[in-house]
Amino acid sequence: MRFPYREAEGGMDGSQGAGVPRAENSRFRRFEMMASRSPAEAMADECRVEFAAAFEAFDPRPKIVVDYDQCVLWCCDDAPRLLDGPMPLCIRKGKLIVDDDELRSEFVEFLHNVGPDVQRKLIRGKAKRHWAVLRAWKPAHWDRAVCVLASPSLPLRDIVACGLAAELKLTNAEIRVLKEFAELNSPKQIARDLGVSLSTVRSHLKQIHAKASVTTSLQLLRLTHTFCSG
Repeated sequence: MRFPYREAEGGMDGSQGAGVPRAENSRFRRFEMMASRSPAEAMADECRVEFAAAFEAFDPRPKIVVDYDQCVLWCCDDAPRLLDGPMPLCIRKGKLIVDDDELRSEFVEFLHNVGPDVQRKLIRGKAKRHWAVLRAWKPAHWDRAVCVLASPSLPLRDIVACGLAAELKLTNAEIRVLKEFAELNSPKQIARDLGVSLSTVRSHLKQIHAKASVTTSLQLLRLTHTFCSG
């Protein structure tokens, strides 16, 4: 998805209108700088470039660019899926929406006040069960548009897809329980959702704790969210 802002004049999509595109210019400048530096400095530059590319490719957090009216100008492919369901922030009909009416004006004000330095905002849902921590900044050369990086309270990847279930050698029943637990559901809620007894849920959680080599529920949550979202 491309930005609808002044592309021929060097707009937000980075095009310069004439000559070499900015991406190629950046590449040439990087090679020139690396050639003029010591081997250690050149290696450090190469490492930084590699990690920046890996961050772009592997970081699963929703990335969105919105204008001051909350219209989504661009988002990564997974953002609509991750900002959905119980999350207090969602992409709906092309806009980034806060589900709490009381927070909506506060969120709009936050977008208007964001500058070039990263600012953080905690968005809580009506039920207060889930949240999203936003990091936002406005590039100086962009007009009325803000970059938003969201960190939801839910794991960003499924525990099977990300490999955690295989790492811990979980059974199918334990996988179902851990999925519910990672979504911050209590043992009672998990028992209701899965149609099993509370003692069965607690037994599975005890086994999962042992397989993960953790002793508390907080440690298990931290481990699960780090593995599935990091």
